[in-house]
Amino acid sequence: MVDFSKIKFNSSGFWIHQAFIEVLSEYICEVFENIGVNTFSGGLQKIYGYCDLNRSGASVGMVNILFDKGITSAEDKTVLVDVLNVTKTLIASKGTELKIDILDAFESRKVDDSFRIRWDFPIKTQSLITTIDMIIQVLNGTWASENQCFHYTGFPNKGDMLEI
Repeated sequence: MVDFSKIKFNSSGFWIHQAFIEVLSEYICEVFENIGVNTFSGGLQKIYGYCDLNRSGASVGMVNILFDKGITSAEDKTVLVDVLNVTKTLIASKGTELKIDILDAFESRKVDDSFRIRWDFPIKTQSLITTIDMIIQVLNGTWASENQCFHYTGFPNKGDMLEI
């Protein structure tokens, strides 16, 4: 699927548009940075690194969060779920949607202008929170679907993708 990446762990996961992963990565990085990136295990620092590449546009065409390469223990998984829960709280504090000017500000920090996305619609914060809930289910092994593709509410849906 062009412009979609699979969020997975232990072969379970779902597909989501790369632009949404980039925005989600912005907030995950913020939480890692607020806590102190160097306080995390090496594996979780890798996950931070993947998210940082996503938000900077340095990995356009390869946007992903490689949980299998970063989570090396049950403790790593527990700590990451805690980080994701803090990320949900941070996102919820932004209101009901991320306005276009906020999204454009994220884009302005990308390493190359050609990697910038033009946002035409705001992102509902509930869509990002739902994505995090889905990631937590994947990490905990309770995700029941396989190979499902999701799209965010309020964006053009060029297929029969489920909206979140």
